This record gives sequence, structure tokens and C-alpha cells, in this order.
Amino acid sequence: MKKLFKIYKKYCEFLEKSQRNTSGGFTIVEAIVAIFILTVSIASMLSLTASSATSARYANNAITANFLLQEGIDSVRNSRDSIAFQQKDTGGGWIQFLTRYGYPSLYCFSSSGCYLKIESYDPTNMTYNDIGSCSGTCPYLIYNSADNATIFYSGNGTGVTSNFRRTIKMTKVSDDEVKVIVTVDWKNGTSTKTQTLEESLLNWQN
Repeated sequence: MKKLFKIYKKYCEFLEKSQRNTSGGFTIVEAIVAIFILTVSIASMLSLTASSATSARYANNAITANFLLQEGIDSVRNSRDSIAFQQKDTGGGWIQFLTRYGYPSLYCFSSSGCYLKIESYDPTNMTYNDIGSCSGTCPYLIYNSADNATIFYSGNGTGVTSNFRRTIKMTKVSDDEVKVIVTVDWKNGTSTKTQTLEESLLNWQN
């Protein structure tokens, strides 16, 4: 870009000198060359601006995706800990935790996974009011942009359909270990981007 401007500047200086040494104005060739250099410069600037805007949009979406990934993992971990403390005297917290998420083959333990209705989230809820079953793919999250909103991305809350979709899948590795995989995908222009976060949760009561 700088080189183009330098070339254009030198060309203008050359034209100015030529103007002083001749009695005529610009020739058609000189005008065409000047217009060409100016057009290339402007086109380069516009291309750079468009590229910067695309990069900024991707970075913003990637940050949002990371937040949604961590929120998904944290919600499952919080359920494990809350139910464990609730059932600390009976020792049945681990089984109840697995049951809450649909073990052995429903909701988060199904092949399609589940989605979290964060607006209704209750870590010890056993009626699946805050967990949705995905059919093939999970639904896109709802975005609430209101200034007084406490939850921006929800499962079935108030707002408009966003570009983000979050899927939670759980697999029982052993009697005392569960693998949690959270995937967030979103529309980034004409393409789809995906990020994944996974964590193993243990039955620390044993």
C-alpha cells in the first residue's frame, strides 16, 4: 500500500515538472495512468478494510463460543457437586447425578446429546425442566440483547435466535468417571465454525 502511494506521489511530481516545461495540459495517457494508480490504491484499501472487519467478527464470535463452552462444563460440574453434597449422608449422589442427565441413553447420554436451558437451571433438578433433548442437532440458542438482561444466551428464553448452537454429550467411562464433551458451532459469514471442550468428572465421594 505504501509503495503504491510512493509511486503515485512520484508520478504526480513528474507530471508537475512536465507541466512546467510544456505549455499543454495532461495528455490522455497521463490521465489514464493516474486514474489506474488511484483505482488500485482505493481497491487495496477497501480489501484491507473488509478483511479487518471479517477478522474482528470472527474474534468476537470465538470469545462468545469459549464462554458458552465453559458455561456448559461448569453447569454439569456444579450439578455433580451440588447433588453430592445434598446426598452426602446416603452416598447416592453419583448415581443421582448420572440420572439427572439421562443415563444410560437419554438426554446428554444419547447419541444426539442435549442442550441446557440455562434460564431454568437448577443443579439438583431431577425433572429435566432445564435440559432439552436434541433430535439430530440441538436448536440454536436464544440471544437477549436487553440492557437489563442477566442471561444473554438461553435455551428457551426471551430474545431472537442467535448464530450459536451448544451440544452437551456425556459418556460413562467407568463406574466412577464420566466424560463431558461440550461443542459450540456458529455461523461465521458463509461458513460454520466449531469449538469443543471436554472434561472428565470423577465420583470423588468414593
